[in-house]
Amino acid sequence: MLINKWLVIDSFNNTTPKDWRDGFCLELLSHQPGDMSDLYKDLQRLPLGNPFAILLSEKSSLAQNTNDPYIESIISLFFQPSYFLDSDIPVIFLSNKTTDHAWFIERLSEKCMKQGLPVLIFKTKSAGPVENSGSQVYEVTTSDIDYNALVENWLSEHLEGKDPDEIHFLFKENAPGLTEMLREMEKKEILLHNTKHYKFAKLAYEKQKLIEKYKTELDEKVYVEKNTQLYLRMQKKQTADNVEWYHHEYEILPTWYKRLGHLIKVLMGKRTFRSLFSDKAKKYKD
Repeated sequence: MLINKWLVIDSFNNTTPKDWRDGFCLELLSHQPGDMSDLYKDLQRLPLGNPFAILLSEKSSLAQNTNDPYIESIISLFFQPSYFLDSDIPVIFLSNKTTDHAWFIERLSEKCMKQGLPVLIFKTKSAGPVENSGSQVYEVTTSDIDYNALVENWLSEHLEGKDPDEIHFLFKENAPGLTEMLREMEKKEILLHNTKHYKFAKLAYEKQKLIEKYKTELDEKVYVEKNTQLYLRMQKKQTADNVEWYHHEYEILPTWYKRLGHLIKVLMGKRTFRSLFSDKAKKYKD
């Protein structure tokens, strides 16, 4: 969607709102791989309509957790069916208040690339004046959001060919007055959806996503075509090698040796006797 809402949570527990219809942003704490089995079970039960992503924040104690097993357990979350992807690439949100996770992000990105899996890092901003640079991810603490400015900024970047990302709002689960804040923002969204510039932005966004989909499908077809051509070249080379082997290993044998071999086949009952004297005779027995 052009505008996405995320509820920032510590874990999927009984206090998580059951009627939340948008995404969940898991504020990753210092879990060890063995402690994440319950998390995997919760994620398997998460409806596809509720995507989830990881948030690295000041609460995350990840600076010391750069060992391979822990990082691999994080990467495994990217393969959950409901994990949030942008152009088929997993996304991690990074809080603007975070200062000590550079080494962890570097190790995580390096580990992902070794597995052929890129990862996107979206840095958050405070929900204040609209900026026209970087990802549009806002940590929201008030309903005083200028939707019109956000959409107009997105449209401006789109028209400039910058291929802007989606707009994301992050809400703390335990934020005071969260229910009232969401209610006020919903009223603003209803008004926004009736404006011409939002309708144009939504249409442009849908076309942008459609183009990305076609590009992905084209890349996949090109990849398959390259693999097919490589396979055919390998088969052609193998056939040529087999023919070369035949000429070098069989054709150079003396005639008497080949005839002796044919005679042995007759004695073993694998070949008819008449085929030794006539090419028209049946050669091999059924």
